[in-house]
Amino acid sequence: MSTPGDIPPLPSNPADDAGSRILAATMTVAVAAFITYITRMYTRFVVVRSAGLDDCFMTLAMALSISGEGVVWGSVVNGAGKHLGDIPLQDLGMGLKLNFVSQAVFLITICVVKLSVGAMLLRIASEHWYKRIIIALMCFMVMWTTMCVMTLLLQCKDIRALWDPTIPLQCWSETTLHGLSYSNLAVSLFTDLTFALFIPVPMLWNLNVNRRTRLSLFGALGLGTFACAAAFIKIPSLVNYGKTGDWLWDSRDITIWTIVECNTGIVAANIPPLRPLFKRILGTTSGSHGNSGKTPGGGSYWRQTTSGTGKVRSKVSSRNDKTLVVDEASSDRAFNDTSYELGHRQYDGHQANSTKILGNNADALSSDESVFGGATASHKHHGEGEPPHGITKTVTASVSYGVRR
Repeated sequence: MSTPGDIPPLPSNPADDAGSRILAATMTVAVAAFITYITRMYTRFVVVRSAGLDDCFMTLAMALSISGEGVVWGSVVNGAGKHLGDIPLQDLGMGLKLNFVSQAVFLITICVVKLSVGAMLLRIASEHWYKRIIIALMCFMVMWTTMCVMTLLLQCKDIRALWDPTIPLQCWSETTLHGLSYSNLAVSLFTDLTFALFIPVPMLWNLNVNRRTRLSLFGALGLGTFACAAAFIKIPSLVNYGKTGDWLWDSRDITIWTIVECNTGIVAANIPPLRPLFKRILGTTSGSHGNSGKTPGGGSYWRQTTSGTGKVRSKVSSRNDKTLVVDEASSDRAFNDTSYELGHRQYDGHQANSTKILGNNADALSSDESVFGGATASHKHHGEGEPPHGITKTVTASVSYGVRR
């Protein structure tokens, strides 16, 4: 029989050990994320030879994810996934400390992943108000994540009390902590859906591509919704977390689904930039389709571009009255920016079409990364003297083309 001065027994059930499940689930998604990251970097640095701010954010996110996985591994070694009564006292303190550290690491990692997605959307956004919305969301995510990390650090008068039993436990109430957890979950779900659906769908809806390509673009960016699913699955674990004081056992599913959410977001963000690699492997790069070099009248358009490095002659085919398709295999990166205009001129009695293609990055023409490499590919017509949208820098170039029989 216990007395008022006795310490209540710690929860114990040696048969309950979720440590191996935690490691198996988290390592699987971490490896998948790392594979897609390496493939993304190969595509950006070898295939298209153009990296951006989104790649820098993704590199940081991947580094944090790997570091966080190491922290989780250490916490499992020191008792995570077990009941407190089944953990040796010499391991318990370290297990609780590493569990706390992992929460902060993955909070920051999830934020950096979304910053990478936001930076990628900035590369393809042609309208200024889309850019303003994306930048505002990115700033909000930084401020919100900073607040959440500070909440973790300030929840107790002395944060060491969470893993050191010799320090009095003077922390916020369970109700307050649960309210903060639910608020963070709601913000995470909102930003996931915004970056995966609410912004990309209307932004790419009028893209001048065929239906199959448009659907593939929506599908690639929509992969971020799987991160939302992981966040939803985590809700029941948050409801019961800490109610019995069995912290390392109660946090098992929260740890799993937080890491799944994070690494699923990494995978989803890494898939869209792989489009040029897929096109190279499948041999379907623009300009290699049968009669792509033929005009409706049987001729072929040729262009000659002049840049700071010299002249490049490449083939341009007209598939319809509005779109000119550039054979990027022969363009050899003639432009440092993807802004050029083909004006109305008469050649051999034929009037050429007028098209302007706008973009922000060097890889749009040469890699055919028409969406995910930075070009808007919207093919919008502009009046004479009207400033084009979405251009951050321009390169002077002269373009001439005619009909070759």
